[in-house]
Amino acid sequence: MKSPEFITHGTSSENDAEKIKNEGFEAQEGRATVSGDLIYAFEWATKQERRRGSKSETEIGDKEKGRIVIMKVPEDKSVDYATHTDIEVDEVSKEITGYSSKFESGRKQLAIYDEGDVVEKRKKIEQAKKELKEINAQFSVFFKENNIDPDQIKSKENLIEAIKNFDIEKKIEILKKAEKRKLAEPNVTISQENILMSVVPTLELGEKLSELEQKIKNLEKVDLKYFTEEISKIIENDKENFLVSGLDVREVVRNLLATTLETEVVNMIRSLSMDVKRAQGYEIYNRDKDEVKEKEIDKEQLKQKLEKILSIVEAENFDIGMENLNRYIRMNAKKLLEELK
Repeated sequence: MKSPEFITHGTSSENDAEKIKNEGFEAQEGRATVSGDLIYAFEWATKQERRRGSKSETEIGDKEKGRIVIMKVPEDKSVDYATHTDIEVDEVSKEITGYSSKFESGRKQLAIYDEGDVVEKRKKIEQAKKELKEINAQFSVFFKENNIDPDQIKSKENLIEAIKNFDIEKKIEILKKAEKRKLAEPNVTISQENILMSVVPTLELGEKLSELEQKIKNLEKVDLKYFTEEISKIIENDKENFLVSGLDVREVVRNLLATTLETEVVNMIRSLSMDVKRAQGYEIYNRDKDEVKEKEIDKEQLKQKLEKILSIVEAENFDIGMENLNRYIRMNAKKLLEELK
């Protein structure tokens, strides 16, 4: 995928948003922490249950409002699919393994990468994470055997202090294992000058984004000019919002609406493609083969759904708002219906 120009990060903590505004945005390279989808960012800023997947340790008040943080992607960074979003399809055994949940929603959950080959970086991080599981297990045994409280090991300095009485060879072995953590969890930062907005997820904004989402689901035309103007006005008129001085809000919103539309459409097609595989009798696993993704699919109902989609998108006047997406939906709806038959 092409790296977007602007990205969002939805946080349910006002304090986290303030810290990002003042210090920049730091995340693990390859971890799903950002999106090009305003609808998805709004969900993260308003649904506190999303915090279960967050690395933040900030406490949240019962009535605390989140924020949608909007950033510019610097030239020395790129944004792409996160790690662990691939699947493998075995047509002989009729099995789909890998990370099926993340594959379906992968376009919504993006990651930041430093300069370089993103595909290669993703492979290295995924391999390092596999090794990290074994290293963590070894450390757990080591801490237990030596009566070390793992909760007290917050830094390399803490670890050095805990093993100071060990012989030199043992120290080197332990520290080498600790260094491997950096390969699995490398940090990446978007500096403070690239933080463009911090937006309160108001009811008015939510209603406008819901209107957009419904149009996409119905495959109706999305008037990007209309939504750009309406959402820009909502953002500009709310004095609680942070906007960097001199910012062209409409340019940023217009760009994000295009990536939102693209993301929602790709997510819709990916979800349908997995349902077609289920209807064909495929066993779908999540997180390699750890979990079976159970979901009952009525083949006839799915066929009728795809036929309805195809009838809409093959009409002469069909236009979802972006020509490349018109072609993408037509091509995939036809392909999926042929596969199902």
